[in-house]
Amino acid sequence: MTDTPSRLALLPDDEDWLGLLMGMEEPLLLQLSLNTRDARAGDEEVWEVPEDLDGIAAHDAWGRIFQALPEPLREGARNTGRYVSSEARPAGQYTLYAPDGRYEHTPLYPVDIDQNDVATLAALLAHLRRALEGGGGTQLGEFLDALAGDWAEPGRDPDAKRLVGDFARALAVLRLEPQPDTELLLNALAAAGPDERATAPIVLSPSQEDAYQRYMTRVSSAVAGGDRHEYALHRFVND
Repeated sequence: MTDTPSRLALLPDDEDWLGLLMGMEEPLLLQLSLNTRDARAGDEEVWEVPEDLDGIAAHDAWGRIFQALPEPLREGARNTGRYVSSEARPAGQYTLYAPDGRYEHTPLYPVDIDQNDVATLAALLAHLRRALEGGGGTQLGEFLDALAGDWAEPGRDPDAKRLVGDFARALAVLRLEPQPDTELLLNALAAAGPDERATAPIVLSPSQEDAYQRYMTRVSSAVAGGDRHEYALHRFVND
């Protein structure tokens, strides 16, 4: 893997994405990490996976990405699906408003993300997709089926494709390439200053509002993963 520096990414305080991000770890990354540890310890009762699939490295990469998130995003990820009073949210939370100063948007945050960690997760995703297609010549596909069965929600059939698809959707947001809109929004956030984040709302200018809408369209596309219904719902909620 080439040495790629960290990059300042723009990430949303979006419940759908944060739920997908948390779902990357358990069961998938955690179980792959445990399988790698057991294999290295000489345990014969392990799943055979591709030699260049290091479950520990992938889990560690996810952990570094998670720790790089600002506390409001980490707190939101931990509490996905639960009601949390706004007074209980940690300091440092951005508040974004449309140019009219009344319509509140989904908060965005600048985050330094090591692109090597993102690349590690992308390489894992390639392995997972090959396994779903029956390639790779190992037991990884069977391993995914077993995980899907163990973690299937009550009343739902096990679906390894969904497990991998959710992983891909979470990763897609982390892999959004920077664009002029990204820079414009990052500048808007930087202008607030680190001490004013929790108290002073950021009212976007008309050009920043347009950039926000285009950026959130990209986020919605990534989170939806090609599902038109999911895309429409996500855009409606985050419009």
